[in-house]
Amino acid sequence: MAIRSTLLSAATLALPFLVNACSNDPTSASTSARALEASSVAADPTLKLDPTAGNFTLPDYKPTGNAGYSQAQWTKNVVLDGKFSVRLEKTVDFQSCNTDAPENGCAAFAAAIVTGVEGMTIAALGDIGFSVNGNCGAGSPRFNLYYSNSDGQADGVAFYGCAAHASSPPVSGWTSMSVNSAAFDSCYSFTGSGACTLTSASTVVQLSVIVDERGTWYIDSVLAAGMTTGEPNGSN
Repeated sequence: MAIRSTLLSAATLALPFLVNACSNDPTSASTSARALEASSVAADPTLKLDPTAGNFTLPDYKPTGNAGYSQAQWTKNVVLDGKFSVRLEKTVDFQSCNTDAPENGCAAFAAAIVTGVEGMTIAALGDIGFSVNGNCGAGSPRFNLYYSNSDGQADGVAFYGCAAHASSPPVSGWTSMSVNSAAFDSCYSFTGSGACTLTSASTVVQLSVIVDERGTWYIDSVLAAGMTTGEPNGSN
């Protein structure tokens, strides 16, 4: 099972490294990972989703925008609750990136960045989850959680795949997943040996629901910090 790590900033996109989540063995590394810094959380935060897509060119994974290889957008076409869901789509298989002739777009991704939780401790973040219409795979969709242990800059990233935490479908065609944010599937630190340094006192730098395999998914009812959202205004 390979889970890739994509670093998503609030305004721009960067890919610091790819990581095999089963072994925590990075295949490429960059010190730019720590450039992602958490903003402060309001006293009464509002949970919202920010659809974001991007693409990277090999071999250096230079960010180039989505270029049509991936899309992230609000839609009314497939909905679980309310009027909207977030449509995440990628048209090129990631496995091509591991060949001698990678296809353009193999390193593209689509994500729904979960805003309103930045600066919270892992203990306060609590359970995280989402509902998905589409394949509930081991690596797509998944949560990427960037965390900090001191200065608000990212010290590591934790992964939470859909398949490992799936529950009975609430509605035909939909699968729900939920997991405590302290119980990650895999985790990697940007410093030292790479061993995970996430604790209940670590703070959230960024949380996102992300896909980087080929396919189409609809994400709704995203849960974090005891709140649920799935509409553009932050309601569910």
